[in-house]
Amino acid sequence: MAKSYKEPIEEEIETTINVIYSENILSVYTNNVALQKSLCKTLGKPTQEYKRGRSILASRWDVSLNEKSKISQMMLKSDIFNLN
Repeated sequence: MAKSYKEPIEEEIETTINVIYSENILSVYTNNVALQKSLCKTLGKPTQEYKRGRSILASRWDVSLNEKSKISQMMLKSDIFNLN
């Protein structure tokens, strides 16, 4: 079954990247549908999906800071800064 994403209102699109040093984790949260799909390809299944009904509103990935190659790929392959 294909995943169903809910497009947010343009003014409400957000992506948050947090470094949680005490847990040695890089946490990436986004409600940008294109970025969610890209991060799924790059990082795999999200740590958490925020849903309403059957639609995915946003997703969060937690990546260990020790996984430097995964973090590098995320920065190179996923348009996190929406530059394209």
